[in-house]
Amino acid sequence: MPTVTLATDQFAPLARLQARAAGFPDLRVVTVKHPLGGIAPADAAAKADDPAGLIPEILTGSSA
Repeated sequence: MPTVTLATDQFAPLARLQARAAGFPDLRVVTVKHPLGGIAPADAAAKADDPAGLIPEILTGSSA
């Protein structure tokens, strides 16, 4: 089943390391600019706009 993991840019390296350790070296990670916690919901949504656009292409292997 196609999946995408979301992580902030600060934690993306850890996500990839954990994925390799768990036997998923090809796990797809989309990064969002850190931090997301402690900010206004509108600011968090704005940070997610560009990365969210990548997800359909990653999951389907084609442009949306």
